[in-house]
Amino acid sequence: MNLIVAAVIVLTLLGSELIGATPVKNEQLWLTIFMVGVLAVLVPGLAIFQTYFVSLQIPLNRIEAKQRNQVIARLSACHSAVWLSASLATVWAIRWQDVVRGTWQLDRWPLLDELFILLPIVFSLFTSWIIFSDLTGKISKSDSLCLSMKRKTEIAFIRFQSCLLFVIFPTVTIIFIRDLEPYLSNLNAFERSASLAAILLALAAGLPLLLLTACSHTKFNDQVFENQIKSIFIQNRVPLRRLRIWRTGNQIANAAVVGLIPRYRMLILSDKLMDLFPRNEVLAIARHEAGHVRLWHTFTRLCFITLPVLAIAQTQSTGLATPVFDGSPLEWLGEVSTLVPIGIYLAFLLISLPWISHQMEYEADIFACQTQGPHGAAPDSNYTNDLKNALLRLAALGRGYYEKQTLLHPSLKQRIELIEKLESNSKKINQFKRSFSRRRYLVLACFTAIWISLSLR
Repeated sequence: MNLIVAAVIVLTLLGSELIGATPVKNEQLWLTIFMVGVLAVLVPGLAIFQTYFVSLQIPLNRIEAKQRNQVIARLSACHSAVWLSASLATVWAIRWQDVVRGTWQLDRWPLLDELFILLPIVFSLFTSWIIFSDLTGKISKSDSLCLSMKRKTEIAFIRFQSCLLFVIFPTVTIIFIRDLEPYLSNLNAFERSASLAAILLALAAGLPLLLLTACSHTKFNDQVFENQIKSIFIQNRVPLRRLRIWRTGNQIANAAVVGLIPRYRMLILSDKLMDLFPRNEVLAIARHEAGHVRLWHTFTRLCFITLPVLAIAQTQSTGLATPVFDGSPLEWLGEVSTLVPIGIYLAFLLISLPWISHQMEYEADIFACQTQGPHGAAPDSNYTNDLKNALLRLAALGRGYYEKQTLLHPSLKQRIELIEKLESNSKKINQFKRSFSRRRYLVLACFTAIWISLSLR
């Protein structure tokens, strides 16, 4: 779901950049605002119709879980298509950016114009989540209307927190850096580098603070268990300032280390993970997260996401004529052709990022299965069994989790198979590490070469 949300946000913002913005006449201003409001309300309105129609045709509380999941999956796919169409229509058909950037001129301040362009899209998404929470089976039909809406809003807000962490905050970071580029263009190379370093440092420190503010969390009640988790990070020389339990209403079972700066770094464990997983499996997951930090995976992933933005911002600092599609086809084809190298760069990123992300997950799994001693790492059968059991338990929590792979994570089946393969032959561990190291350096070399070619255009 996060990938779909990210794709819609990127397509909407990209469309608003390519077709430009012109001031709206007074007689068209309120009509444009009204039409954007209609689209924003139309999407959750369709969600209400879908849930009502399905409840009449198929009572979801009376059918088996597999069939209910299939119905919900079809509804989700249909609604995602409607939301995508409505989101793109705000830019390409109604031209909402004409009001935001042309009439109101909010593009004079970083992030403000993008915020208003995305506001109707985020509104329709959030309200649709509230409506579709009826299908999850977590809402009691005996509740009053006020209590039911409160619970549904809380469930939707938990989903929004996950979207905030994995989609909105990275997107805001990228847009913020891009919006600051014109202000940095008059600085010399040293001043620009220092300014960008300061911005990235502030963002790295700001993410943990943002999560503590936006997400509901609590401290550990079990001091002994907390010390066991902390000892894992201490043994692996990974500074960790605090641990927090993310209160999701037992909806999410996940863990993550947040923060590049040791003073602000923290480990987040969700409440469902703490409630359903035995201690030894939680410790295995903590070793996996410590491996991500120890092996510089977080930094590598951050570079793969932010460096392309800096390169594109640098190549486009001279300015791309907007709107791109004005004039004859030959004229706008000439403008679009200037984006071809950037398109190749992004295609390379979309191909290489999933591969290297999957490999980093495998490497963190191997790290979690080994003891880290003074003479190096050595496989440990207890650690291996704990991690395998944790992955199997995670697969049992949701439909399709066992064989489903995402942009950043391989499937649980692939991870378990690799652990079993390396467990049967410990020599393959070093072979995997050497092979991954060589291919990672090759990808980074290609990455750097394309960036330099873009910068020298």
